[in-house]
Amino acid sequence: MSRILADPARARRFVAFVAPPKEASVLDVWAGSGIIAWAFTYRTKEVVSLVRGGRPLAWVARRPNLVLMEADSRSFELPFPNEAFHIVTSGLPLHHIPRVREMLLEMWRVCVPGGLLAFEETVSHEQDVRARYQDRLERLRDRSHGRYFRLSELIHLLGEGGFWPRRIQVIDLQRDFNEWLAGVKVSARKVELIRRLMAGAQEADLSGLDIKVVDDTFVFTQKVAWVVAERIG
Repeated sequence: MSRILADPARARRFVAFVAPPKEASVLDVWAGSGIIAWAFTYRTKEVVSLVRGGRPLAWVARRPNLVLMEADSRSFELPFPNEAFHIVTSGLPLHHIPRVREMLLEMWRVCVPGGLLAFEETVSHEQDVRARYQDRLERLRDRSHGRYFRLSELIHLLGEGGFWPRRIQVIDLQRDFNEWLAGVKVSARKVELIRRLMAGAQEADLSGLDIKVVDDTFVFTQKVAWVVAERIG
């Protein structure tokens, strides 16, 4: 897995931004690497994280107040009663979750009134051409990629799911071409095509990723939104 995406320091900064109460109970609906659930354990009473295929990073499970539970990746019904958690989050980015609207409704159900939905999400450019270019690059690297949400779309999704955005911060995430490819299998032909697309995007500023050539490789900047929203109703 990419060392940038699994950066413990960034995960802990994100949780500090959320500023959860010390006695809060947290549900992570899709563990992914487990790094987000792990970071919450340092600032909250207990974290329950649902493992849906794959395994979190080995050292994540060592936290004494982290409970890992197996869950079916095909089911979006959360095995908890209504209003059971103060904070709901997802270690897996929302753009990777199928039927994300259904998941948000379930997250609303298990969150206490006035509780928080907190997550970090790579967001695409608001301009259509640049957003499509970013998604094309991602699909060449990872066939499972659907598309990134624009920040405006995320806010709309939250409203549909019964959450009101309270705080949003967009940070720059610096990526290196080789690090970005880490952990996925990409054919040499596709790697060469990605290189050509990045070179073209750099010259015409097609991607909105601020692509640069440094030491014979590409570096670029993704936008990551830290979102804290309150359950309404």
